[in-house]
Amino acid sequence: MNGNPFFITQNGEASMVIESVKQFEEKEALIAVLKIIALGEKDRLKGKGISAADSRAQLLAARQSQK
Repeated sequence: MNGNPFFITQNGEASMVIESVKQFEEKEALIAVLKIIALGEKDRLKGKGISAADSRAQLLAARQSQK
């Protein structure tokens, strides 16, 4: 394969796609990241989470406590 997916048609319509394992894995990784982003956005809209400033403060405190 030349890196492009291969479409198999049936009666003139796409019925199956063949792609490389690398393409499949990259696509699955992208879908996973998009799901995580969507879940985060859902939580943000519900008012869950903390501000960026509070997050930085928590990270700084955690780093200092590890020393």
